Amino acid sequence: MHDDVALAVVGMVEVLLLASLSAIVLRRLRFPYTIGLVLVGFLLAALPERLGLVEPIRHVWLTPELVLFLLLPALMFPAAVHLDAALLRRNLAPVFLLAGPGVLVTAAVVSGVVAALTPLPWGAAVVFGALISATDPVAVVALFKDLKVPARLSLLVDGESLLNDAVAVVLFTIVLSTVQSGVARPTSVAAGAVSFVLVSVGGLGVGALLAVAYAWVVRLADGDPFVEIALSMVLAYAAFVVADHYFHVSGIMAVVAAGLVAGALRRNRLATEARASLRHFWSYAEFVANSFVFLILGIGGGAFIYRLMAGGLGALRDIGWAIVAVLLGRLIAVCALIGLSNRVGGIEPIDWRHQAIIFWGGGLRGALPLVMALSLPAEVAHRQQILDLTAGVVLFTLVIQGTTVGRLIRACEPK
Repeated sequence: MHDDVALAVVGMVEVLLLASLSAIVLRRLRFPYTIGLVLVGFLLAALPERLGLVEPIRHVWLTPELVLFLLLPALMFPAAVHLDAALLRRNLAPVFLLAGPGVLVTAAVVSGVVAALTPLPWGAAVVFGALISATDPVAVVALFKDLKVPARLSLLVDGESLLNDAVAVVLFTIVLSTVQSGVARPTSVAAGAVSFVLVSVGGLGVGALLAVAYAWVVRLADGDPFVEIALSMVLAYAAFVVADHYFHVSGIMAVVAAGLVAGALRRNRLATEARASLRHFWSYAEFVANSFVFLILGIGGGAFIYRLMAGGLGALRDIGWAIVAVLLGRLIAVCALIGLSNRVGGIEPIDWRHQAIIFWGGGLRGALPLVMALSLPAEVAHRQQILDLTAGVVLFTLVIQGTTVGRLIRACEPK
């Protein structure tokens, strides 16, 4: 027991050391930090097992519970706090269209293409379509922060990625229960729609109420930066745990609502010292959480590539079709729904340049789809194939789309 704890601590220390050294190199190379960590993870996975220096890192593994309850709030809360509320109100239509109907469109397209072109049967294809349908805030927010994209474009992509996860998680839960029961009825669809509304609105309500309570309590701190930091941390994690564990509503939506409301209530009431301390603390929390997520994703991705090579051309072909399906679903959702939004009066149109960046750079998948795939019960048919397709799509979006979106942004800049 003592040795296991020591190995885990050494592994976490090595992750932080490696992340710090990688950040120094990657920022000098002007390469996206989060994507660079995935590639560093690949290299670690390729190192010989007898190299004892990196062995403790291989023992640091991200379970679904660890990502959801520990890392996700640290990544989503500061992103929500820093969303420009006024800019968000002016762009609610495209954000909600992409975050809601966009997920459903993508899931439908992916399910159809995968069922038609791969060995997966319809039930497994629909499960895969549901879990891969949403863009991942862990990947998207981190990347766009690194690239320093224009404010409106960043809000459109960040806002979509923060909100669409509730849709994807509820859709995944409904689809999985339907597939496992073997019965799909109109009543189950109606129950799923009601469940989605209750889970989403309930999560927003829990987060907003806790943020109001936080704003009232934190006024008693008289600008003490340490108390401000402690209470903001309590808010971020309490929002997720209370919503998800106690009320069984969306913890993700609760964290987003808590960040938005807390940011609006406290933005002009923070002392200068407290504001700087909060910004530094949450920036560090984001750095640590991103380091663990993307480095471990890279290590797992390296192991996945070795298994994929052993699977032969058939496995590569199936993953290729899955990637095509995800790109096609994303393209249809972005073009159709933003086209609809552009026809709504009073909303500034989104031109084709920004649509291209939203399609390519805003379509990244990361930790959350893998968490949902890993949470599949062992008795689910074709579970390993679903995991392999998910890993293949996630790695493609991170390594290919993530490394090329910077060039796309520069190419789309007005001359």
